[in-house]
Amino acid sequence: MINKIRYRLVFNRAHRLNKRGEGLIEIECSQQGRRIYFSTHTYCLPEHFKSGSVCDMPNADGLNYALYLMIQDVEKVELEYIKRGVPVSLPILKEAVRAHISPAAKLSEFGMQVVEQSERKELTKLNYQTLLNNIERFRKGTLLTDIDYQFVVSYDKWLRESGIMHNTRISRLRLLRALLNEAVKRDILTVNPFNRFRIQQMVSKKGYITKEQLQKLERLSLKGVEDRVRDAFLIGCYTGLRFSDIVSLRPEHIKDGWLVKKMVKTGFVVEIPIADLFEGKMLLLLEKYGNIDKLTKSLGSNSSVNKVLRGILDRIGADAKITFHSSRHTFATLLGQKDTKLTTLQKLLGHQKLQTTEIYNEVDRQAIINDIKKTTKKKKS
Repeated sequence: MINKIRYRLVFNRAHRLNKRGEGLIEIECSQQGRRIYFSTHTYCLPEHFKSGSVCDMPNADGLNYALYLMIQDVEKVELEYIKRGVPVSLPILKEAVRAHISPAAKLSEFGMQVVEQSERKELTKLNYQTLLNNIERFRKGTLLTDIDYQFVVSYDKWLRESGIMHNTRISRLRLLRALLNEAVKRDILTVNPFNRFRIQQMVSKKGYITKEQLQKLERLSLKGVEDRVRDAFLIGCYTGLRFSDIVSLRPEHIKDGWLVKKMVKTGFVVEIPIADLFEGKMLLLLEKYGNIDKLTKSLGSNSSVNKVLRGILDRIGADAKITFHSSRHTFATLLGQKDTKLTTLQKLLGHQKLQTTEIYNEVDRQAIINDIKKTTKKKKS
């Protein structure tokens, strides 16, 4: 049987003082004749440490209280394991404390440990950091074991009341769910509370143009910058590429009726059969310019393109909220209306998660509702 671990403060165990003549205070954990140590990152002069505590200093009481809390944090790790019926040895305690993988670990520390050890992209890591900072504002010092079903419900309610956008709220809940899945994998949590909590779907933040509006746009007679902006928007409609990918599009990305490109935002490589999509109209645009560089290199910034685009879209009766990025939504929505499988759409768009692609189902539902409302109004009149 493994005995309870004992804790105490020890001073200058290495018998090595710093330049100021101070020694390090450490937490000694002893069990069955064995010992491990955790640094408190606290130093003091030899004459200021006696009988296991700091003394004869103006701030001695405050310092001792802070050191006591450090011991308490380490012991919490052991006690949480004991509550779960897991016997705690010193090696288990050492790994759990240093790697923040115990039930008593703070969510913020565990989360960053998981993210830094993973192969997640830098943008994703920043999103996780934002989530952890956000939860600290919601409930400071949250432990992994604090997160149950009621915590998730309360956090979701707090997010709603904070006035953040719908998709941002959904994104944060998904990131939190992913972190808790990691805690379950590491046997820190026995169950993920999100198993009982349903996260809503994201909804499209931008509109899209209809098939009829797309045809009108193709037939518009334009010149100069308007012609180039219209054609760039059409490329987005035919390929689903973002603006950043269109302006960096080069001849080497297109070969044998396929467009193969590494996406600027995610690094994900998309393979798009442009000869088969939208009746191969992308190939006609390539013929028009001869070298795609002549179009993509002359576009300018996203904001300047959107200003020109707005005037063009007004002529086809497009919604005022539509921007250049709506071409990507148009691509996805029109293919979705042709019963393209979500998994195929996911690959074409370069989404790493299928849930991201599912927002286009929501767009279709909303279109159905709008059509029904219009029909109902006509019948009443």
